[in-house]
Amino acid sequence: MRISKALTSMAATAVLAGGFVVASGSPASADRCPSTRSPQIDGGSARWTHECDLGDLKVYGWVDDTRTDNKCAVVRIDPDAGITREFEACGSGTRKTFSVTFDHINSAQVKLFLR
Repeated sequence: MRISKALTSMAATAVLAGGFVVASGSPASADRCPSTRSPQIDGGSARWTHECDLGDLKVYGWVDDTRTDNKCAVVRIDPDAGITREFEACGSGTRKTFSVTFDHINSAQVKLFLR
């Protein structure tokens, strides 16, 4: 009986911990072309589009800093292959636009976060 209760308790803890990890994740997408995302977090918002042309990926959009907190809203683009790029908007009400092309790939993970 004691072993059964211990296993049940451990299973419940694992489920809760797993749910916490999922719930605490940041808005991100590992999208293929074409796609558009518009994530919002406390302190920032963004919009980006993935487009493909002749085997190349273009990611373009904007990132806004939406809160006076001495932090910057950042969009990080991590392509399947190539150099990771970041774009920052610092100061409440500031918007930074971006456009970047990655050669010979068709997807990238894009994430909005604060720094």
